[in-house]
Amino acid sequence: MQKMNTDTLAGNLAVPSLEYDGYASFFSGLLEVTHTRAVDDGLGERIEEYVMSWLGDHALDGFDDYSADGYRRTYLGRSPETGWEAIVMSWQEGNRTSIHAHPQFAGYFFADGRFLVEIFEPAAAGYRLQRSVVVEAPLGFYAVGAEGSFENHIHRITCLSPTGHSLHVYSDDALRGTVYRETMQ
Repeated sequence: MQKMNTDTLAGNLAVPSLEYDGYASFFSGLLEVTHTRAVDDGLGERIEEYVMSWLGDHALDGFDDYSADGYRRTYLGRSPETGWEAIVMSWQEGNRTSIHAHPQFAGYFFADGRFLVEIFEPAAAGYRLQRSVVVEAPLGFYAVGAEGSFENHIHRITCLSPTGHSLHVYSDDALRGTVYRETMQ
């Protein structure tokens, strides 16, 4: 078991995030999918179908802003009215997130590359590893958690290939997600 201290993802980015204006049609389509729908597995399936179909026609290899210091985030869009956002992450081998959580909906769509996804669960002394999955792109999945919480779907992602890209969709500001720091017991 691991004992951890918490913080937010916003204070844990090693490299600043970028914004990109060329994906308005993708983001508009995403907002159409999410418009006035309850955040549940049915919506998750619709988002997964939309994003994976879009990725089938749009390679993310143009997002070539890599850093040895950490994965890079590029915002494709964020709706101030609804909170929904979409972010492309560009990875180099060894780039790794902290152990962190997200808002009610979190979708992970791996466009290219190979990744290790570690999923954690609450335990008496903090959190412990529940399972690890090696992801070969293209592959997508999502998690639905508690509304209003930023402690849903606790996980860590590590890039195992020379480079890789993933497209992430969140129902609210992902940077408000809780970060769990491992400490010695």
